[in-house]
Amino acid sequence: MIDLVFSVRGSRMPSDYRFALWSALRNSLPWVDQEAAAGIVGIGLTQTGEATALLARRAKLTLRVPADRVAAAQQLEGMRIDFGSDSIEITSGYCRALVPASTIYAQIVVLGVEDETAFGQSLAKELADYGLTARYILGRRKCLRAGSRELIGYPVALHDCSEEQSMRVQQSGLGVERGLGCGIFVPHKKIGGIQ
Repeated sequence: MIDLVFSVRGSRMPSDYRFALWSALRNSLPWVDQEAAAGIVGIGLTQTGEATALLARRAKLTLRVPADRVAAAQQLEGMRIDFGSDSIEITSGYCRALVPASTIYAQIVVLGVEDETAFGQSLAKELADYGLTARYILGRRKCLRAGSRELIGYPVALHDCSEEQSMRVQQSGLGVERGLGCGIFVPHKKIGGIQ
């Protein structure tokens, strides 16, 4: 897996943009449905507390894709995506390799349970199934719209990861709905500005 980072032009887009953006990307890149770990890492937005967010100056859209799909994904360059009255244009992209870090973070992980205690138990089991010994911290519960569905999850930080554990989680993610960015982990120092 590799991160493909695109520059983006535009001024506004929906605050809860992930489902609409992923739907548009899937239309242009039909192979993403065959890649379970591919998805949206994030895009630089300034949340306004309203239904619409402001696109950050020099905003970047980051997608996590298999390394052998980079050339295919670069066909997104020049694509315009409409969100009702607002739109963005995806411009030039470059590759950024995944790097190990002892602390990695996902903005939201969805495991199919809503209660925080039950979520923690499910997460602990998934980590154990992976053979991971990292400690975790949960953030405040989040809701994500996915068409007619509402997904419930929590931000998750994993601490004290070995290099191998860090790379394994970044390569595969945790939980479900990777396309929407759920369960995609990045080194903690790189989370600023990504929504």
